[in-house]
Amino acid sequence: GVQIKANSIILSLNSSIIDDLTTNLQLTSLEADDFSREAVDCFIEASYTGEVEAVNQDNFRDVNKMSHVFEVSWLSTRCKEYLVSYLDKLDSESSYPDILFAVEEAVYLMSTLKKRDFLKLVVKKMS
Repeated sequence: GVQIKANSIILSLNSSIIDDLTTNLQLTSLEADDFSREAVDCFIEASYTGEVEAVNQDNFRDVNKMSHVFEVSWLSTRCKEYLVSYLDKLDSESSYPDILFAVEEAVYLMSTLKKRDFLKLVVKKMS
C-alpha cells in the first residue's frame, strides 16, 4: 500500500487504540489497506483538525469503520450526524442511488451501533 506519514502523538490523542499500538507495542507504522485512501486521508485530517469536512457518500463507510476500529468516538458521532442529515434530505423525489446509499448505510450502522441507540434513532426519525 501507499505510505502516509502522520504524527503518532496527534493520532494517539484521538485514539487510545493508536496510543496503545504506538506506545506500548512501539509500532512505527500502521497498515490501513482495508480502507480507501480517501478515507484514511479524511481520518488523518480529522485527527489533526478535530473537524470532519470531507465525509461524503464515497468515503462514509470507511471513515465510519475507521472511527469504530480505532475507537474515535467523536468521529463516530460525526459520521452518524452525517447520515442523519443525509436521511433528512430524502423525500419521494430522491433518486434510487441516494435511497440505496441511505438504506445500505443505515443497515451497516445498525450492525455497529448498540441496538438501543439505533432504535432511538429510528424512533426519533419517525416522530
